[in-house]
Amino acid sequence: MPHAYTNGIVTFYEDAGGGEPVALVHGHSLDGRMWDYQVPALVGAGFRAIRHDVRGHGRSMIPPEGYTWEEYARDLAELLDKVNADRPTAGALAVPAAHLVGLSMGGGIALQFTLDYPGRVLSLTLVDSVLPGFAYSGEFAEEVESLREVAQRQGLQAFTEAWLAHAFFDGLRRRPAAWTLTQEMVRGFQAPEWRGVVTTAGADEQPSLADRLGDVGVRTLVVAGEEDVEDFRLIAEILAGTIPGARLEVMAGCGHMSPMEDPDGFNRLLIEFLATGFSRPL
Repeated sequence: MPHAYTNGIVTFYEDAGGGEPVALVHGHSLDGRMWDYQVPALVGAGFRAIRHDVRGHGRSMIPPEGYTWEEYARDLAELLDKVNADRPTAGALAVPAAHLVGLSMGGGIALQFTLDYPGRVLSLTLVDSVLPGFAYSGEFAEEVESLREVAQRQGLQAFTEAWLAHAFFDGLRRRPAAWTLTQEMVRGFQAPEWRGVVTTAGADEQPSLADRLGDVGVRTLVVAGEEDVEDFRLIAEILAGTIPGARLEVMAGCGHMSPMEDPDGFNRLLIEFLATGFSRPL
């Protein structure tokens, strides 16, 4: 797996196939391996699949700061600037534009990227996505605070076990291979923000992306798991109802991790969107 120096850090990534590029952005505590079920399908359909480990995750660097949506998006922009370096027959170094696909936290990164670099986005797919600026329910906010307390008072192992028990992963427990992979990814996550070992200066002052959804000017597919937690089902409705021309697809029998819970169904949906561009008229 090659690496690139992006925005002051080392970012690990994987690049497969040819054709129009699709940048896949993983969810929190995971890494690029969560897209193992999508890459072969995308390559087989004639696309180029680019996935990376977000800063603080997987094999990418754990820097002491920079854990904001804007920095995550800048990391991706600089990766796309350099991703052709390991392709000896490539002409231009940079990938000028790509389809973006993001799950959960990765959806927030993809959304920030779309707003910051609109000319570099061919389409946007938001899967069980977060929405920076969304006011989470009291119950969900309490769950997050409880996890933070576990991480800081009891340490990484206790946090990992508590996090793996969260409802986000319920749908994966029915799929042994996907569940094993998920546990491997999460157990490798060092949880730097949760344990307070890195700074997140500026994170609370970032503008709300919920207030900028009308500025998204690319074809957008919103995917939601039918059995995802209530806050994220509501976010999906807001995204689909506010982004101009966006289409909402609800995946039956899936929770928060639909690309891993029903990879065949998700791949059909994604590739159809990328290949045919179905959406509501703008």
